[in-house]
Amino acid sequence: MERYRLRKKIVLWLVVILAFSFAGCSKQAQEAEIKTLTLAVVQSENTVQSSNLAKWVNHYNETHSDVQIEIVNYLSDHMELEDAFNQIKIEINAGKGPDMINFGRQYSPLDASCGMMADLYPFLQKDASFKQQDFFYNIMEAFEVGESLYVIVPGYAIDTYATTNKELAGLERMNMKQLIDAYQTLDEESILIPGETKSAVFAMFCYGCLEQYIDWEEGTCDFQSESFQELLDFANSFPLHLNIAEDYSAKQIFEEGRALLYPVSVDSAYKLTSARMLYGETPTYIGYPFESGYGSMAAIEDIAIGISAASQNKEEAWEFISSLLGREFQDNVEGLPLRIASLEQRLEDAMKPEYDAKGEKVAKEYLRFDGEDPVGIYEITEEDAESLKAIIGKVEFPQTTDYNLYNIILEEAAYLFNEDRDVEAVSDTIQKRASIYVSEMK
Repeated sequence: MERYRLRKKIVLWLVVILAFSFAGCSKQAQEAEIKTLTLAVVQSENTVQSSNLAKWVNHYNETHSDVQIEIVNYLSDHMELEDAFNQIKIEINAGKGPDMINFGRQYSPLDASCGMMADLYPFLQKDASFKQQDFFYNIMEAFEVGESLYVIVPGYAIDTYATTNKELAGLERMNMKQLIDAYQTLDEESILIPGETKSAVFAMFCYGCLEQYIDWEEGTCDFQSESFQELLDFANSFPLHLNIAEDYSAKQIFEEGRALLYPVSVDSAYKLTSARMLYGETPTYIGYPFESGYGSMAAIEDIAIGISAASQNKEEAWEFISSLLGREFQDNVEGLPLRIASLEQRLEDAMKPEYDAKGEKVAKEYLRFDGEDPVGIYEITEEDAESLKAIIGKVEFPQTTDYNLYNIILEEAAYLFNEDRDVEAVSDTIQKRASIYVSEMK
């Protein structure tokens, strides 16, 4: 009997040991199935930690047991943005590096078109959950390079110019000649924009118009074009230095209709409301001077994310990126959402006034000018909402700037403004330097 009990105890102990062994193996197998994807960012650590993207990564990791996203900040080991991006390129060219990259506002089509990023259109086309009609698809298309899409921009702003000038207000868009003609009709008390100097005028318009002078896919430039030389010549007609009176008021200039153009970054419907309040009427959003196409442009708010060409986990990477197009993220995205339903909900909420405990209306936004008292915005009108949707629906181009290229152009333009060089000679030099830079980056 004792021998039987001893044998039974041994059997029980063996069962327990085997159970723990199998549990350990099961746990190891489960852990082995978890894939870790790396997401490269190039930002200050404080910006990374407080970003919506980092918060979403945490949420995503909590709700997914098979895939985990790890953010790797390349700026931690490199002092300069350019050095950090170069390191990412080197790793990808070696078949390594991150699975995904968030370029943010530093995104340049040259980075995407040099072979380091995967085309996202095949993933969109295979994704059964993606319905083109649910989105402002033209905004996504605006970020194409050739026929490929290398980044998704889940939240954006519209970079544009508003005007009530009779020469421009009836136009769908303006080109450089129309802008110059309208400016020449102004009286002596009127201006183009506040702060109009040679360098400021050129920098502002060149910043927005670069898209029409570069073929990012082919790696070619056209800075010897007539419209670019017109821009150089036009900017050179302004004073070199600004002389502002003590009682200068930019707000008053716009209210009195003495400025031809009002620069606006539309990241919410309230920006259209503020422009309407400023002018006393709904202005025309004429955008930048383009030879063809609508001049209001889609600007990156904080995320421009794509999949590395070297990633071994492209399907899983797309699953994460596509989550940024879902209703939960889109409802809370920085700037304007890509998803139509998310924008409609924001517009509906913005049209409803809010009240405090005393029954008084609460300002949701403010019309602000330096040195002026802010003016509260309590709700938007249906006209404001419809105007915003109309502007969004016409956007064709992205507001993306390669800052190295932009600095080359500004550097050479300064010789025109400060040393009175010939416009044609300056545009020739810009063409040569820009062509070399773009071809090298390709």
